[in-house]
Amino acid sequence: MYHHIKKLMYTVNIGEPDVKFGNMLLEQFGGANGELAAAMQYTIQGWNCIDDLGRRDLLLDIGTEELSHLEVVGALIRMHLKPLKTNREAADADPLVTIAGGGGVGLFNSMGNPWTANYLQITGEVDVDLRSNIAAEARAKIVYERLIDHTDDPGTIDALQFLMTREITHMKAFTAALESLEKNPFSIGMLQPTAGIVDEYFNASTGDGDEGETDMRGPWTSAYGLHLVEPKRDVPGGGLSVQDIDGKIPGEERGKQDEAQKAATSPANEKFATKNAAGSKSSKSATSSTGNGSKKRAS
Repeated sequence: MYHHIKKLMYTVNIGEPDVKFGNMLLEQFGGANGELAAAMQYTIQGWNCIDDLGRRDLLLDIGTEELSHLEVVGALIRMHLKPLKTNREAADADPLVTIAGGGGVGLFNSMGNPWTANYLQITGEVDVDLRSNIAAEARAKIVYERLIDHTDDPGTIDALQFLMTREITHMKAFTAALESLEKNPFSIGMLQPTAGIVDEYFNASTGDGDEGETDMRGPWTSAYGLHLVEPKRDVPGGGLSVQDIDGKIPGEERGKQDEAQKAATSPANEKFATKNAAGSKSSKSATSSTGNGSKKRAS
């Protein structure tokens, strides 16, 4: 259940409207890194998260807050686009918003491209989704920084600074939720990667370029057990240990991922209940009555 309160999460006040800047702000309303995308991504992830009620609550908390951010961004955009409703010269800045949208907000980005569900990253695997969310908050933070750089209006800057700051708050919460799973950071899903090839860094970009590029070395070629493999055109895999691949390897480390409190509708609970019922039935059938009324284990 959702309930709307007629107050903005952050009160917006601007000075002189700037219709061109209002158009830029549409990126955070209906764009790939905008507030609607974040709200939908986290909320739908939360609805799908039936195996971890704690992190489900986190996702729904932040997803709902993102709707409040969308409302703030929408108010900011409407204030900046206000001249589109009455000023012909201002309307030239964005005919689409002026004519099709009446000078208000719509579900499209700063270039007029419609919002799409393709923006959303939803896998149903809580640790993978949390990683996506951390990245989404980082991208949104950068967008707000760039928007701040393109306005001199104090009230607008304050509103954007508020929204930008909350991106970092959400990054902290998502990161804490991910770390609390106590998983190896490279443990994803149920199947282990193949040993050997998993630690081979393939030097696939070679030679010298016109901008001074050359083969570079860094921790990305040697950290976490990685080692460099030079390309060889005359062997399978170009020098990678592809001969080591031999079927799937179960038993990936999952930390506390499967220990969380689950929803009543979780299939994991059904399996657990079925297992318990079978165990109880088996226990009863393994007993028989003796002549004196006492219970005796069947051999």
